[in-house]
Amino acid sequence: MSTDQDTAQQDARREDRLWRRWVFAAIGSFVLASLLLGTVVLPLRANPQLDPWSAICTALGISSTSAPRGSFKRGAVASDVIWNATTRLAISKGDPVRGYAIVKDNCSACHGDKGISTDPQQFPNLAGQPEAAIFKQLKDFKSGSRASDIMGPVAQALTDQQIEDVSAYFSAQTPFAETGTSVSPGAFELVHLGNPSIALPPCVACHNSVGGGPEGAPTLTGQSAWYLEDQLKKFASGERHNDKFARMRVIAKDLTAEQMHELAQHYGGTSPP
Repeated sequence: MSTDQDTAQQDARREDRLWRRWVFAAIGSFVLASLLLGTVVLPLRANPQLDPWSAICTALGISSTSAPRGSFKRGAVASDVIWNATTRLAISKGDPVRGYAIVKDNCSACHGDKGISTDPQQFPNLAGQPEAAIFKQLKDFKSGSRASDIMGPVAQALTDQQIEDVSAYFSAQTPFAETGTSVSPGAFELVHLGNPSIALPPCVACHNSVGGGPEGAPTLTGQSAWYLEDQLKKFASGERHNDKFARMRVIAKDLTAEQMHELAQHYGGTSPP
């Protein structure tokens, strides 16, 4: 009798171990599949130019050592602006009074004395833009991360303190009040809802008037429609590549030419001549 009981117990233990192995294998397979889906498959679907390592880093919200294929020009760096305590302290030391003297001599011909563009098809309105946004673009022009035959030499001639002062001055000016003229349902949906089916975030997640988006994100309302559409096209083609983590390049590549136009019209006012 004892032998039968021992045999039965041994059989029960073997079945229990086998069952545990199957459970662990099933759970492990599910976890592995979920990780692959979330960190590789979905990021690659959102941006086919990523390699697997970059896709994993993007999903985890960290930078990778390898850039998206085809997005960067050879030797180019997206931006060397790092948001930390030192950067924020530097921005806080900008002086609008000193900034005005610099703007009058170096910036007003294109951006106007008060940051309202003299030619909306070429130059953006800077009045009322977040100080961090102006600071970042000037630093990128100075480093060459953002290329421009006009702005490159201008920014390179400025000291870091002068960049901080110019940023403080333009940020303190009254924004151009005219808003876009388009009421396209498609554009409105992209602005406020994005497109969840392709993991496209809404524009207001970064570009809004109350903050909360990435530091350095500009305000779009009242910007020139011509300028906005041109920048979207440049992001989509990779001609402009000073967006860290390729955020805008990924988004712009998912937009059609019609959507770019409608978004630009939605946001863009027309600056006075």
